[in-house]
Amino acid sequence: MEFCEKCGALMLPKKQEGKKTITLVCRECGHEKKVRSAPEYKVEHRIKHSPREKIVVVEEETRRTEEMTEDERRERRKEILEYFETED
Repeated sequence: MEFCEKCGALMLPKKQEGKKTITLVCRECGHEKKVRSAPEYKVEHRIKHSPREKIVVVEEETRRTEEMTEDERRERRKEILEYFETED
């Protein structure tokens, strides 16, 4: 990884058509730097998780589901769904 000498931002490789040389170009200020050998880069993909995939931490103690009435269970499910809908 190379950083710009002028502004310190990340420099990205740019291959020029018709030439075998590779130039590193700053994505902030446009400063260019010629490179003798091609740098090796590893491509990573970032995955954005939906709120349903996140871990939910419950801070208060709740009664076990077996001890809850059907109305209480429905209300609890409704609260959980409302929480996930507001996270989007």
